[in-house]
Parts: sequence; structure tokens; C-alpha cells
Amino acid sequence: MKLRRKLGQHFLTDRAILDKMIEYGDLTKSDIVLEVGAGRGELTEKLAERAGKVIAVELDESLAREAESRLKRYSNVRLIVGDILKLKPKGFNKVVSNPPYSISTKLLEWLIESRPELMVLTLQREFASKLVAKPGSPKYLYISFLSNFFYETRIADVLPKKLFKPPPKVDSAIVIMNRRGEEIMLDSATRRFLKYLFTRRGQTLRRVLRDFSKKTRGSLDLIGILPEESLSKRIYQLSPKELIEVAEAVKDAGELAGEA
Repeated sequence: MKLRRKLGQHFLTDRAILDKMIEYGDLTKSDIVLEVGAGRGELTEKLAERAGKVIAVELDESLAREAESRLKRYSNVRLIVGDILKLKPKGFNKVVSNPPYSISTKLLEWLIESRPELMVLTLQREFASKLVAKPGSPKYLYISFLSNFFYETRIADVLPKKLFKPPPKVDSAIVIMNRRGEEIMLDSATRRFLKYLFTRRGQTLRRVLRDFSKKTRGSLDLIGILPEESLSKRIYQLSPKELIEVAEAVKDAGELAGEA
């Protein structure tokens, strides 16, 4: 149990909640589903009965052996032992998972970049609140921007910690993320720039851009590039649309070319 806590592993023990996650996933035989943190395979088994294929990833080798024994009659399950953030499998269109809480931020950044059409995730309630945070909220972070920009994200259920073994220190939540219809892409330089903005989230855009220009040894002229209304706002007050407009303006000014 100590090892599992260290890995951020908390296993759902309520089968009714697992069934609810399956229903939220709206699975058909045409779906390829990713599960992060398969554990002993309880959720994996339910996914296998509904989806066309399941890609299940588990870091703990002993748990993976238990899952393999449970799942041996399912030919549509691919069980992978290893670190999801290193493996980064491809080819899935949905995610239904109770992932380790310790990797939530890095995992969600990668998953959003992978753009599955639907994600159903159990996460720490506090982290879930950041995913749904709106501009102006003290919880509005870079991950909030990504979640708001690429997905329609909502908290479907709050799960008390007693439903998990070992119980986490805080309550959890089931988060549903439906991909927005527009096919929007952000290149790596733009992503790095936006991430940089959120390291200065409490400062005004004018100050951050001025310092960014010095950092890149550029000569960014703020006058006329962006409206005064945006320049006067603090980073956490900017909407996803405004943030993209900022990134595009800075890119057009040639300031992202050497950004590291």
C-alpha cells in the first residue's frame, strides 16, 4: 500500500461507479479506448466488454500480472507494462481511466495534445476544479487554458475518498471532456510561449511581454499590436481566445523564432 500511495495509485472499489464511467464513455465496438493505470483490471474488463479495443497501461508489474490473469479471455485488450508518459501510445479515440493522481498535470497535457474525442477520468477534486476553471479564477492555470480551449469540460460526479483503496487524502471527481469541433493546432513554440505566460500569471500582460522581449533580445512593440484592454489584464484574466491572439501577435512580430 505504501508503494501504491507513492505512485499515486488509488483504486475504485465501487462497481456502480465503474459502470457509470463506462456509460459516460458511450462506448461502441468501433472505439479504441486508452486506460491509464489499469491496476488489477476491474475497469479494463468492463471496457473490453463494450469497446472494440482497449489499450491498458500499468506501471506496477505485480498489478499488471493480476490484470493479465483477469483479462486473458479478452482478445481485444492490449496490456502494456510501463510508464505512460514514456510510452505515449497512439491510435486511441477515447480515454476512460482512473489514472495515478501523481501524474495528473503531465498526463492531461499529453492527452489533450493527443486530441481524443472523449475522455472520462477520475481525478483529485482539486485538480478537476482547475480543469474547469474560467478566466479570472485564482485556479485558472495553463492546464485550465488547454482544457477550455480544446475541450468542453465538466465535473460529472464528486466521489468521496472512502470509495477508493487506499483512500486518498481528498475527494475525487469524474471529469468528462468532449473535444470541441474545430480542428485547432498549436505549434510547439506557441505552446511554450503560452506556458511561459502562466509562469507570470499574476502580472499584467504588458509587463510580461516587455520582459519576454528582453529575454529573447527582441524589440517587441506593444503599441498597436494588442488592444489596451488585453495589455492591462493579468495573465489569469485572459480568455483562451485572447491568449491565442497574444501568441499570434507575438509570433507575427517574429518574437517566437528563438524562444526556448
